[in-house]
Amino acid sequence: MHITRMDQLGPEIRKARKALGLSQTDLSLATGLSIKFLSQLETGKADNPSFANILDITRALGGQVTLDWSDLASSDTPGQSDGDGA
Repeated sequence: MHITRMDQLGPEIRKARKALGLSQTDLSLATGLSIKFLSQLETGKADNPSFANILDITRALGGQVTLDWSDLASSDTPGQSDGDGA
């Protein structure tokens, strides 16, 4: 699964879970997360899931997380020096 926006996360998790033949109960048992939370996540109703939760779900689904910072402009990154020492 390749996710570039947070609103894609839930539907992609649901798609991957179903492709593996797993129920929300199965995923809940594998991750330690509640069925209610997983349901809310899959339907886009979960508020700001933690990175740790996303990692747990991804691992349970046999995937991996890769962060790609290349789309961020250096001027938009707080605290990043422009290299001139100023």
